[in-house]
Amino acid sequence: MLPARGSWRPGASSEPRLLAAVLSVAAISGAAAQPAQPPEMSVRIPDPDTAEMEPQVREKIARLRGLVAEDTRSADAWGALGRTLQAHGLEPEADEAYLRAEELDPADFRWPYLRAAALRNIRPEDALTAAGRAAELNPRYAPVHLLAAELLESAGNVEPAMDRYRRALDTAPDAAPAELGIGRLLLRRGELEAARERLERAAALAPRAGPVHAALARLYARQGDTEAARGAAEAARDLPDLVPVDDPVLTEVWDEAVSARGYQQRALRAEAAGDFDAAETLYDHLLGLQPGDSDILYNFGNLYVRTRRFGEAAERYREALAARPDHVAARVNLGSALLMLGRRDEAMDHLLRALEHDSADPDANRTLGGLFAYRGDNEAAIRHYRAVLGHDPQDGPVHRDLAIVLAAEGEFAAAWEHVEAAERLGSPPTADFLLRLQAALPRPW
Repeated sequence: MLPARGSWRPGASSEPRLLAAVLSVAAISGAAAQPAQPPEMSVRIPDPDTAEMEPQVREKIARLRGLVAEDTRSADAWGALGRTLQAHGLEPEADEAYLRAEELDPADFRWPYLRAAALRNIRPEDALTAAGRAAELNPRYAPVHLLAAELLESAGNVEPAMDRYRRALDTAPDAAPAELGIGRLLLRRGELEAARERLERAAALAPRAGPVHAALARLYARQGDTEAARGAAEAARDLPDLVPVDDPVLTEVWDEAVSARGYQQRALRAEAAGDFDAAETLYDHLLGLQPGDSDILYNFGNLYVRTRRFGEAAERYREALAARPDHVAARVNLGSALLMLGRRDEAMDHLLRALEHDSADPDANRTLGGLFAYRGDNEAAIRHYRAVLGHDPQDGPVHRDLAIVLAAEGEFAAAWEHVEAAERLGSPPTADFLLRLQAALPRPW
């Protein structure tokens, strides 16, 4: 189990994560009136409560508030404050700053676009209206259309969303999120071949994007291509839940982050983009800010695993466990790293210790099932595989592996039950195994 995570946009899913507000399709036209020019008067500068924030964050926000106070007519000063507020999770305050920047400089598309990005999860209808204004000001900036399309898709407005995705492709033909969005909408409409073409192109453009492979797994399963569905599902599980998009305006926001969490998000984005050297540098910087932080060490270990540096990964996981002995994910991943180094006994010890903290952990049980099966201890393997299915009965590969060990124990009828589940879920056993099981007990259906 190795959990995941230009600019990067979270992948929209078949059950979008935005608020379930019903968005007005008309809002995307930007029909709302342009902000009026402000009168000459004192203005309120957003003043969030930063008492619990890290010192470097407090200092940066205070400094940028001071720059705004020195020149309240500067759209750039307001925009810089808004970017810093948004980068540190202060979206409502960022919206205030962007709105003021837009009032001062209504011709600059960045301010309504950044307002839309800040508001998408808290006031999606206002976000859609702001995206419409940004698109009118700069129709050649593809991320504006992508953001509008995702908002419309989340609200169930399929045709307007499809139009926006296509407009994004008109301006950026290699925009993987647009191909993914169109493919997802075509899949929803049941146009499977057209969806396949779009989703496979998205995968070619963004081979490390987990949401693309997840959508392909759903498509292949609906087409009855079980082998392809299994491969896509396994890829989706191991890849970051991010889809790349060239968005320099939003990248400027994330680059303003100086908190430990902000640096960690930047490291995860660099890792997802395949820039492993940048990610390693950011993790080193993070450890300078927060030495011995178990989650930073854990994610650092994950980076090393993805670059197949299993020895260094194991060391980071050990450091994470020294800081927090009950960090189950770090212990499970330590076991997996040791297994890749061929140190099976140590791996099994750590995986069993992980279960002392969480007996239902699916990743520990899944890996232990494989280790016990390798040792020929089928009874223990069956126990661990069944623990996984108790957590997730839709785990096709575990149904397949459980069928194999059940057959080895002579439980042929039970093995066929799990074969049926594995095939239905896109993870069929090999033809050779099926022939041998058929010889032992003919398929009961």
